[in-house]
Parts: sequence; C-alpha cells; structure tokens
Amino acid sequence: MKKLLLTVAAIMLMATSNSFAQGKISFGIGADVAIPMTTAFSNTQSIGIGGTARGYYLFNDMVSFTATAGYLTFSGKDQTVAGVTINGGKWSMIPVVVGARYYFSPAASSFRPYGAFEIGLIFSSYTIPSQTFFGVQVGGGSVSGSDFTYQPQVGFEASKFDVSVRLLGVANATCVAARVGYIFN
Repeated sequence: MKKLLLTVAAIMLMATSNSFAQGKISFGIGADVAIPMTTAFSNTQSIGIGGTARGYYLFNDMVSFTATAGYLTFSGKDQTVAGVTINGGKWSMIPVVVGARYYFSPAASSFRPYGAFEIGLIFSSYTIPSQTFFGVQVGGGSVSGSDFTYQPQVGFEASKFDVSVRLLGVANATCVAARVGYIFN
C-alpha cells in the first residue's frame, strides 16, 4: 500500500508541473476529521483524523478535475461483554480517488462555493490488539483489503483555502469527513 500511495503522490506532483498543463493546475494539502456513520462502524470506532493531498486541474472557469490521496485513522472503542473488557482495534483508510467539482460562482470571485463528486478505491486495514482473558493472552493481528468508494461533497474555496464536507461512502464503514486545506498555486 505504501508503494501505491507514493506512486499516486508522485503522479500528482508531476501533474502539477505546468509542462503539460493547458489549464491551471494547482496542488493542496489538508487536514481531515471523520465521524463514523454506519452502525457497526460507529459502535466500534471513534472519530478519525488524518490528512489528504489533492491535485486540481481547472478545466474552465466553472469546472475543475481533482485527484486525491490521503490517510485516515480511527481509534477503536473498548467493548465490555459479560464483565470482560475487549480493547478496540485501530482502523486505517487510504482513499485514492479522482473526480470533478462544479463552482457556483465565477473564477474572479474571492468566495467560490462548489459541489463535487469523487470515486476510486479505499485501502483499509484493521489492527486487532492482543487481549488478555482470565490471565491468558490471546494474540492480535491485522486484516486488510480494498473497496470501491464514492465521495459526494460540498465546500468552498476562499483565497487559498479549500473547506469541504464529504460523505466517504464505503461498504460497512461509511463516514462523514470535514477537510480544511491549503492550495498552492
């Protein structure tokens, strides 16, 4: 997964060079906070934090294409069953998505609200900590996989800041994420 994330980041950096751009290309980074929404996910995981890198290609004054890669981590909630506490596991997500956004105001505006939609893959892993039951330690481990993700979002750009809220849709682990980013030109 690390090689894939590095490859996507390298492609995004190359894409931001003006050498093969016909429109305006920029790059941004941001901090994310995510709240688990699906019942099973919210029962076992706390609020997630992370960051994203996003490339922007302004196709015209009203439409831009995006490519985003990031990392979100959720700490697990401890569960008590029949008087025995089970330590919660850690859930990590690496979304790699592409999409488009439509601006509701012209490029000359200092405040540009938008609607956007991104699709792609989410690579996730769940780390299960070792547990001790009645003095016996039971080993932990981890599982990983990938799923399709869709991410409708609304937000705005003001000056060099990009603020958005999105639904991070993924099977059995849907969450709502807020992002505050900074755009480099």
